[in-house]
Amino acid sequence: MKLTLTPEAIEKLQAKMQDGDYILLDYEDATGPFVDSAASCQLYPSFRFLFVPGDFDQEKLAVYDHVHETPLGKVYMKSRSEMLLDEDVRVVVEPVYHALQLRSDSGILANNIEARRINPADYEGKRILGPLLAK
Repeated sequence: MKLTLTPEAIEKLQAKMQDGDYILLDYEDATGPFVDSAASCQLYPSFRFLFVPGDFDQEKLAVYDHVHETPLGKVYMKSRSEMLLDEDVRVVVEPVYHALQLRSDSGILANNIEARRINPADYEGKRILGPLLAK
């Protein structure tokens, strides 16, 4: 999969970033260290950009096992979430509401992508969920 960010998307994302952050394009599938909701069947993909401080425990980020080089920096994803996307994916800013979107030649893949900073204290003591069982 190829991931491209438009200049407008880069500008919007940089507003949330701090030096040294990990950039995650996360699919909310109830796995990994940043689970905010229980797993559910969804017809609409729930992607979000997470900016994680560089001193966050790297072992807890192991589920983000695929990296894309972008002008913004390395963007990490869960490799299993890439099956939900097309071969050539663009992150764009929607012109009317200024929301981030994932698009491809086939259309809009995900609309209104959240971008937020992670406060590690909010996730202290939470179990890290893997594909089948908690670790």
